[in-house]
Amino acid sequence: MSVFQAALIALCYAFSQSAFNAGLGGYILSQPLVAGTIVGVLLGDPLAGAALGGTLNLSALALSQLRLRFGPDIALAGYVGIPIMLLNGVAVDTPQALAVFGALAVFSTLLVFVRGVFNSVLAHWADYFAERGDAALVAFINVGPSQVWLFVITFIPAFVLLRFDMQALVSVTDALPLWVQTALRLSQHLLAALGIAMSARVLARGSSAAYFVLGWLAAHAFGPAPLTLLGASIATIHAFVARKRMEPAQDTLATDALPSDQLEPEDSRAPSPLVPADLRVSFMLWLFFHNAALNFERFQNIGLATALAPIARKLYATAEERAACLRRHLALFSTEFSLGAAAVGASVALEERRAMGDAINEAECVGAKTGAMAALGVTGDALVQGVVTAFAVAIGASLARQGNLLGPFLFVVFEATVVLCVAYASFQFGYTQLRRVAAWARANEWLRAGLFGAVRLGAFVLGGLLLTYAPLHLPGGAIIEIDGARIALQHAVLDRIMPNMIPLLVVLALWWLLRYRNTSPMVLLGVLIALAFAICGALSLVGWL
Repeated sequence: MSVFQAALIALCYAFSQSAFNAGLGGYILSQPLVAGTIVGVLLGDPLAGAALGGTLNLSALALSQLRLRFGPDIALAGYVGIPIMLLNGVAVDTPQALAVFGALAVFSTLLVFVRGVFNSVLAHWADYFAERGDAALVAFINVGPSQVWLFVITFIPAFVLLRFDMQALVSVTDALPLWVQTALRLSQHLLAALGIAMSARVLARGSSAAYFVLGWLAAHAFGPAPLTLLGASIATIHAFVARKRMEPAQDTLATDALPSDQLEPEDSRAPSPLVPADLRVSFMLWLFFHNAALNFERFQNIGLATALAPIARKLYATAEERAACLRRHLALFSTEFSLGAAAVGASVALEERRAMGDAINEAECVGAKTGAMAALGVTGDALVQGVVTAFAVAIGASLARQGNLLGPFLFVVFEATVVLCVAYASFQFGYTQLRRVAAWARANEWLRAGLFGAVRLGAFVLGGLLLTYAPLHLPGGAIIEIDGARIALQHAVLDRIMPNMIPLLVVLALWWLLRYRNTSPMVLLGVLIALAFAICGALSLVGWL
């Protein structure tokens, strides 16, 4: 492979990860079927590249269709692994191929860590600019520093790896100790716990704190979709009871409700300044930048704030109002891109209602958004990723394995059409339906009760996300011996007291530091990363890793 060919392949890999591919990187460009075809064209044998990529895509279909925020990078296997296998004549189902993919999995863990930590720092930059009400600089983070850094940590490593021979690639990864690899993963989980604690600081107040713990308990028995439905059912019942306790002379709830400003009379509210062009700009920003600054701490929060930035500038005249708007949308946010666009459209409508006079406070906005993102994320994973993408990959890969380049082409066209159409329709649906529901709720005196329930649902879902985003536990090697008896600390001790107790304790400790000690989240970020490496190093020394 020439230097020029390696540079082109590395450039294609970098583009598949960038924010400038209209949201199609994870759905199309990262798939081994497409990567293999591109690599084959650049190496002069597109049929062999497409066939090898299709075979790899079918064997890794379960991995490639998962919406893993920080899981193995299947694109690195396609753009680096496939050319190495092509040039060395290695088949997918051989031990040599498994060694190559294992080595690339180690490299991808390291690259994902470097990107996620840097973007977590950018999330705090976004907080700083948001406090000044500077929506333009919040959006610029997605376009400037995040993309420059992304190019550095994708193009350069891919180019260097492509210049390695197969044996050198495997031997280099063997030099990275297991405890370091474990520390990288632990850092991701601890920073996710910090992001959950930051949202809990807003949501977990009053009875919402009980909902947070209840969501954590329910997550032991229910998956994400049943968990969200259970939380919505309980929150609806609570909202109905709270509505019955509303003060007769005030449009507010009893003392259990979070405080909000009083609603203004309907005739005093100005018409919405938003026009269809504003909605299109917001959607396009979500389309391109939803994953641009994906971070360990609050995931897609900068992408969401970027999509809301032009809305904030249009709806709010003062820097203080824009700052409050951006702050609300820089909380933890994580959903499937296409169907999850409905949550973005609904957030636009929610801000519009607030600007027009509806009293919607920060906790209510964050709670409604958290509940919506979880429900839409689960549904999008099942339908778009689990059905549409799996079906398209299977058809395209089957044709490619038969030596037909029509397979990759059909996959690209079909997948792009479905994903983009679903995303646009979902965004419009979320915007229009939220406006209708809000108008109905106001007319039928359900607005305050509905927002009351939204806060509780958000806290419930946030508690349930603990086991998904921060699955902290002691390693299986954490064993002590007493009089010859071997006791596994996690399974025999901690799980007997309370299963999955560590994530809850960690988040509660971080929540306490944030709320009562006013500890800077930026300081906690650095402390948690250092703590992860210190813990894993100590576990390695005592033989538990």
